[in-house]
Amino acid sequence: MAGTSLLVFGDQLSSEVPLLESLEGPDHRVVLIEPGHLTDSSRHPLRRAFYRLAMRAFADELRARGVEVDLRGSPTFSEGLRRHREHFRPERVVASRPRGRRAENWCRESGVELLEDPFMLTDYQWFDRWVDRSPRRTLESFYRLQRQRTGYLMDGDQPCGGRWNFDQENRHPLPKGGGEWPDPWSHPLDDVERRVVAEVDLDHLTPALSYWPRTRAHALDQLRDALERIIPSFGPFEDAASRSNWHLAHSRLSVALNTGLLHPREVLDGVESHFRAGEIPLASAEGFVRQVLGWREWVAAWHRHRSAEYRASNALGARRPLPQAWENLESHPMACLDAVLSHVREYGWAHHIERLMVLTNAATLAGYDPVAVNDWMARTFLDGAEWVMEANVIGMGLFADGGRTATKPYVSGGNYLDTMTDFCGSCRFSPRERTGESACPLTTLYWQFFVDHDEALARVNRVAPIRRSAATRPDRLEIAERASRARQWVDGVIEDPVDGRGGLGNVAE
Repeated sequence: MAGTSLLVFGDQLSSEVPLLESLEGPDHRVVLIEPGHLTDSSRHPLRRAFYRLAMRAFADELRARGVEVDLRGSPTFSEGLRRHREHFRPERVVASRPRGRRAENWCRESGVELLEDPFMLTDYQWFDRWVDRSPRRTLESFYRLQRQRTGYLMDGDQPCGGRWNFDQENRHPLPKGGGEWPDPWSHPLDDVERRVVAEVDLDHLTPALSYWPRTRAHALDQLRDALERIIPSFGPFEDAASRSNWHLAHSRLSVALNTGLLHPREVLDGVESHFRAGEIPLASAEGFVRQVLGWREWVAAWHRHRSAEYRASNALGARRPLPQAWENLESHPMACLDAVLSHVREYGWAHHIERLMVLTNAATLAGYDPVAVNDWMARTFLDGAEWVMEANVIGMGLFADGGRTATKPYVSGGNYLDTMTDFCGSCRFSPRERTGESACPLTTLYWQFFVDHDEALARVNRVAPIRRSAATRPDRLEIAERASRARQWVDGVIEDPVDGRGGLGNVAE
């Protein structure tokens, strides 16, 4: 045997890559490797089951088209590729350029020929040139250029509605009573899929797996459903969150996008056409386009532009280890963390506000090590990946890069969550109290954060008033005294006042 082998990673499951057409013949094949680290127990069980289903469905789809597929399990990618080469002896092994830096380096070291990445919209050479020459390398300036370059939501050379940004219309708190939300898209597992998850004793996950697209047909159906029922309501409440509803009006298309089952262009085309037909309001359309054409492309481009050293960024000197309550997605004594961790535990996913304003907000205030938080989210979320999480977590979420991604730390006390969500009403803590046993740990740590990091934040103009206020508060000594115990609460572990044993906080204490 000889010919060409196309190596496909688990986030490249597109049957519409142009190269595949040339592989429909003898001596050419696709190789899919299920490495042990993608299916080991450190990863969310839903993630392990999902990727197994998606990769096997992709292999079946290619075989039905007449493409030879070598789908093999292996302890590592290197071992799997070595065995493939021994068996098929291909003249060349090629791959679409991975979005992740480490995967790309592995390909180069392994003699895999890299082709252009067909899964993104941004020309990375253009991005590098823009970074080198632009004095304002902000998301907003990038996003406007993206709109102008692609024509999405543009009327000639002007943005639709005469504005680039509809954030003011898209910051409504959760409606009183929780609101009414469309049911999330789902598709039941078929008999073949049920057998696959039963093979690895994960059949109890079948109900949760049904919420995620495992095939190209599923992904297209989810996109149709999102355009018709969900995205029209996305904008106004995109910054809200609910204890009892894990999805609200979020499309949940990130999983299909990040596995290659959907291309961002077809998602954006769908939003554009539905907006032009009057079926999606402009504020919702703009907010959604900003997420896909702006932020998603932005973090991918920065990941490729930056060197591997970026991953070690720790501008705030955060060193505390991620607690077991978080690692294991356990019940939590704080209502906001309990709600979001339960959403991740049950569905392998949480929407962007739960990630930013609950998880990484709490992690920043508690001082968790950035790499630990980044890697936990990458292996826990179904849409997690190296390129996705690095700028999102290390940059924006934790401000560990000192402002290279975000213009300010995204931190808040309990008051913000009390305004935007229904978490606080069921919590033992008061979001408005900074000190005392009833004080919200996030509120205490919010004020202490600006004292502890006063020097590191000295050049961040957007937080200057808060820094001054934190340094001169009359209760600043009481806040500092309460901070240590507040960190324990965020950890999900406090010291039992009776016998001194560590354990989950008792909400009745």
